[in-house]
Amino acid sequence: MELLYWKQENLTARKYTVRDENSLVGELAFRGWTSNDADFSSARINLYFQRQGWLEHDLTIHFKDEVIGMSKSSGFGKTTTTLVTGEQFTFQGKTLNSSRDILDKTGQTLVRFEQGNFSIASGQISIGRDIPELTKLLLVATGLYLKHLGQ
Repeated sequence: MELLYWKQENLTARKYTVRDENSLVGELAFRGWTSNDADFSSARINLYFQRQGWLEHDLTIHFKDEVIGMSKSSGFGKTTTTLVTGEQFTFQGKTLNSSRDILDKTGQTLVRFEQGNFSIASGQISIGRDIPELTKLLLVATGLYLKHLGQ
């Protein structure tokens, strides 16, 4: 199992860092106080998240000005992300539990986001099995984005 660590810059900031034990993995930054659009940048991939309107929970994921995926949320706290490759992932949480999981189409947990014991501004990301590097970064970035919107 691989562990990464996420941290919000401060409780009011809309900027997050993701690190492994040794170095920075990437950063997620929202585009201003009223925007739900955000950028994720790392040494390997740069993504742009564009929310579709204020009332809808649909999300478009861009890589180099191309749409690479869409996320759609249901009223039950579950979000399904479908990539242009056909891969599908579900982001969900449980009532009264601060952790959030990303599941594959068979229901197996791929990635888990957890908050720190005494902090809502930091936590860890557990990656349960071997996932290709770019897919892992995409899932971590998307999960952190969705986690922020769900707070």
